[in-house]
Amino acid sequence: MDNSVVKSVGRVLGVLELFKDRRRPMTATEICNHLQLPKSSANALLKSLVTLGYLSLNSPGKQYFPTLAVTHLGDWLAGKLFSSAETLNALEDIHTETQETVTLSMPNGLSMQFVTVLPSTFPISLNLHEGFLTPLFGSGVGTAQLSTRADEEITRLVKQANRRASSSKRKIDLDKVMADVEAARSQGYAEAYDQVSSDSGAIAMPIPRGEIDRNLVVAVGGLSARIRQRKQLIIRTMRKALRSVQ
Repeated sequence: MDNSVVKSVGRVLGVLELFKDRRRPMTATEICNHLQLPKSSANALLKSLVTLGYLSLNSPGKQYFPTLAVTHLGDWLAGKLFSSAETLNALEDIHTETQETVTLSMPNGLSMQFVTVLPSTFPISLNLHEGFLTPLFGSGVGTAQLSTRADEEITRLVKQANRRASSSKRKIDLDKVMADVEAARSQGYAEAYDQVSSDSGAIAMPIPRGEIDRNLVVAVGGLSARIRQRKQLIIRTMRKALRSVQ
């Protein structure tokens, strides 16, 4: 576990994420083994989550399982983050048509964070997970998001990134960023190849703001050669699907 994460917080979220992955009731022993927790600490944590109403305990089998209270913690987020209820439907449509990895991401400081990931059906594909962070500068989704911002704000963010850079090689070239942003504004999409990971490419489009003032970005990613070859199909599919969102 990252040393910057408070241990008790990390353990609680680890339990909930484990249930998300396993999708079945589990005993305290199973949870301890999977998360490598001390038994006494795990028992206290699980009992607390039961008392708070986020886990239920099946007494005969001594198995734990999340309650609907867990879903209520975030059931309001979609309406705040997404510009319309059609956003997730648009992602599904793009995924069905392209069969590539389809993502929805949002800005998080100087990064873009993937909040939804629909995995590709191709044997060789771009593997991402929800919560994954990628740089705001130098990624297709980052460029698409920056294209929705004012030039002055982009300049401020570049200066902020460069102040944090550990060496001159990591410095962001403002002129290149602005050229990529202008291309994305002109085309209505950004594309990037072999930047975040080797032999992978992506085409990204911003979608309108939700209630909180952040533009989300939809992207289709996969093997660079395949994305290049299917570029026009992917762009047409994305534009068609996103019309319903707008």
